[in-house]
Amino acid sequence: MKTNSLFSIIALCGFILNAQENQPPSKSAEMPFEIPGPVDAKTFLPASVMNGTLHSVGAEASNNGFQNLYQLNSGGRSLEVMGTPLLNMRIREIYALDYLRGLSKTDEFTQALGKALGVKADSVVAAVKDPVGTVKSLPKGASRFFGGIGEALKGGKGETESSMVDRLAGTDKSKALLSIKLDVSPYTDNQELQEELTNTARAMAGGGLVLNVATMAATGGVGTALSVIGVNQTMQEALINSTPNDLRIMNRKKLFALGLNREEADAFLMHSQYTPWQKTIITDALARIGVNPNAFLKQACKASNQEDAFYFQRLAQLLLQYHGEIAPLRSIRLEKELICGIDRDGGLVIPVSLDYAIWTERIANRTDEVISLSQTQGYHRISLWTDGQLSERFCNELKARGITWKINELPGIKP
Repeated sequence: MKTNSLFSIIALCGFILNAQENQPPSKSAEMPFEIPGPVDAKTFLPASVMNGTLHSVGAEASNNGFQNLYQLNSGGRSLEVMGTPLLNMRIREIYALDYLRGLSKTDEFTQALGKALGVKADSVVAAVKDPVGTVKSLPKGASRFFGGIGEALKGGKGETESSMVDRLAGTDKSKALLSIKLDVSPYTDNQELQEELTNTARAMAGGGLVLNVATMAATGGVGTALSVIGVNQTMQEALINSTPNDLRIMNRKKLFALGLNREEADAFLMHSQYTPWQKTIITDALARIGVNPNAFLKQACKASNQEDAFYFQRLAQLLLQYHGEIAPLRSIRLEKELICGIDRDGGLVIPVSLDYAIWTERIANRTDEVISLSQTQGYHRISLWTDGQLSERFCNELKARGITWKINELPGIKP
């Protein structure tokens, strides 16, 4: 009886082991990391952004671990757009361009522009172009700067800054006011919109064109007023009323007061990838934090496209938000090629602007690097501050490592 029982136990164990060998591997063993891939766009976008009278966004977006690549459709054309903030901006531009094209066909506009340019009204022709086709999808932002860093691309005055003639004629201010009403940037890199904004501003400044403000709500459901760009009233007025050169002078003074010399300040202020408004918003945020920003600006000068520039704009605001809500920052530095803030209590805050972060091998490695750094430097705590969403797995991994996080709603800042 005992022999039979022993045999039965051995047989049962053999059966269990055999069954385990034939079973598929567990999900945790199969998937040590989350895999980038398709995501549901409506998870990140309200219905008004998904579809409008002039546009639609593809139901499926592609996530690379940090950012979403959206498919924006308008006028029979399609454009890939990286990142939710840039998508919102491109949609606003579609509606603004449509409004301005309609305006350009009116007799009042034609006569006003003709007067401003000193030519006959019948010689003013408005070109009808595609609202999407000229805008290129430029990678990179978080998916670039959380990992490898590219070479800097610097220069002088940006291509979208106005000419001396326009500045003297008052076109600059009219263009800024018009852009605010349409909820787009006066320095947009959409060349078709840039031309329409400039011509309309000329008609306003030099031709006496008067616009009906009530008809200018043309933002495709994603508009944001200037009052929510995260700067105080004085700064709002400065953005509207100042020329690019005026803003550059004001920003240079602020950076000097923070301890930078002229060469260090101008490396950023003369960078061609940032618009005058971006430079001003970043400088204002750094000035309000009040510590030497050289480490931040050196990294920001590595921006090589608009997405990179917008990324650093968001980082400056995230740092300012932490500075005001949690603890004042005593320094801003680079740690493992990441921009970080050190607060008065010895806490380390890492700002990251993204759409949706998942736990990939790359992120895991970067996180472990930060943990190792914290152990050697003795930081009191580590915090991740972001304006995007984190997967449940991502949050669990941070928690297991003792890293806190906060998801913030930053204002819809215009580039």
